Formats: sequence, structure tokens, C-alpha cells
Amino acid sequence: MRRLVFIINPSAGNGRALKKWEALQKELTGDYQFYFTKFPRHAVELVQALDPAIKTLLIAIGGDGTVHEVIEGSLERPRFAIAALSAGSGNDFGRTYTSVATKDEIETLRQSSEDNPMKLGNLQTASSSYIFVNNAGFGFDAEVVYQTNRSLWKKRLNRFGLGKLAYYGVVVKELLTFETATIELTVDGQAHVIPKAWFLVVCNQPYFGGGMKISPNSNPADDILEVTVVSDISRWKLLLLFGTVFIGWHTKLQAMKQFSGQRCQFAVSRPMIGHTDGEYCGRLEASQVASAHLLSQTWAMPVK
Repeated sequence: MRRLVFIINPSAGNGRALKKWEALQKELTGDYQFYFTKFPRHAVELVQALDPAIKTLLIAIGGDGTVHEVIEGSLERPRFAIAALSAGSGNDFGRTYTSVATKDEIETLRQSSEDNPMKLGNLQTASSSYIFVNNAGFGFDAEVVYQTNRSLWKKRLNRFGLGKLAYYGVVVKELLTFETATIELTVDGQAHVIPKAWFLVVCNQPYFGGGMKISPNSNPADDILEVTVVSDISRWKLLLLFGTVFIGWHTKLQAMKQFSGQRCQFAVSRPMIGHTDGEYCGRLEASQVASAHLLSQTWAMPVK
């Protein structure tokens, strides 16, 4: 039987993660450990402090950022398997990978010894290197998330459970003010120049942005990354486009350009904010080159 460890981000989902943990804890029996995160990247430290020799089931309770940190902390610990109890704002991890909702589901995974190795992406910029489980990208979507998280209005509205209003406000603001860029993209040696680009996203699984199926063909078990670029579309048509992404119809639109390969590199004509798994990862300056590929390292996903 695996050791059972919970990593909880109590602030995720405007406190929803803490409420889910408190409800679950009342039902749990047997031995388990639990830890609360207290600052950014604390989950990485908590996981790395665990004895790597013990076969362990890690349950990340929070959003995609929490899961990302737990997986990052588990690298080079092949006896650790990771599942999520989704309680954040996006929860795209749980749409593709193993997630749990009940004590019985957790116990089933704890008793199981079957895991699947899952691929990780690596984003490299001029100054840093990042892993990503779901996706990484630059442009409009990253700018919206970055500005929302910095917004004083979000903090105020979160007190009343209305944090989403801050997000929608930033979307409208960025629609009115965002400047597109020319992206020079190379995928497995094939070069493309894409003017008037709103954003680029490199995907290891289909979903981003809280259920938008931006990359329907992405499969985290294969050796391929999917690259999506949205370009040459008016501001208000872009807003309508996001509505089609939830059902996958966007792939039929001329504004959507999709590429597949094992490695890509790209440069932008003006500075663009970036993200990995929805978390800010710095800014790509004009003409700097960034690249993305799959790592040989994998993480273990328990099989339901």
C-alpha cells in the first residue's frame, strides 16, 4: 500500500480548496499526512522533503498551479504518483489526467500499483527554463492572467466570491488595448512567419483557460507538442472565437493556425508576457528566441 500524502493550497479557488479538504478529512481513515502551502513554490519544497524511498500517492488539492508544483517536486522521485482533487479556478489538469473527488476513489488509487508515465514539456527563454504539464504560451491570454492576478479589484472582489468579475474586466480592457505582434515560428525545422498574432500556446494536453479545448489533438502520452497561434482577427471576433473553443469548433477558423512537432522555437516582434500552466513565467523581449520541447523525464500518473 502506498503512503498517502495531501498537499493543500488553502487559498486556491478563493478558499474552495480548504473547504473541500475539511469535508474530505472528516471521512478519511487510516494513516495519512497532510501539508498546507504557505507561499509560492512551497509545494515543491514540501514534496522534496518527503522520503523518496517510500512508494507514495500524492494528492494535490488546489488549482493547476498547485498540481504543477507538486509534479515539479516529484521529478527524480519515481516512487511518487500524483493525482489531483480539483479546487482551483481553471482545473484543466483534472480534465485530462487522473483526478479524485471522494475517499473511495483515493483509497482505490492508494491500493493500486499501476502508474502511467506522463510527458513533461520544457520552455526555455534567454534567462530561464520552466517545465509545463499542460501548456505554455505568450500573448493575450498570458497578459490577461498576469494583469488579473495583479489587480487590486480581484483581491477586493474575492472577499465576496466575485473574483471572476475582475477577470472579465481585464479581458475587456486587453481587447481594447492589446497590440498584436509578428511571430517567427519554427516547428521541427519548418519556418513560419505569422503577422498580427494575438497569442501562441504550446500544448501537451487539449485544455487551457478553464476548459477551453484549444488543442483537441494534444495527447500527453505521445512524443508530440501541438502549437496553436491565433492571428489576423478583429478584437471582437476574438472574443466570439473563445466561445467556440469550449467545443472545439475554433479549429475550422482561418484565424487559428495549428502545428505539430517535437520541438519548436519562436520569436516575437514586441515584448509579450508568458505563462506555464497558467502561472506567470516572465516576459519574452522583442527578437529574443524561446523554445519548447518534451523532456525525457516523466512523472507518474496513477491509473484509476
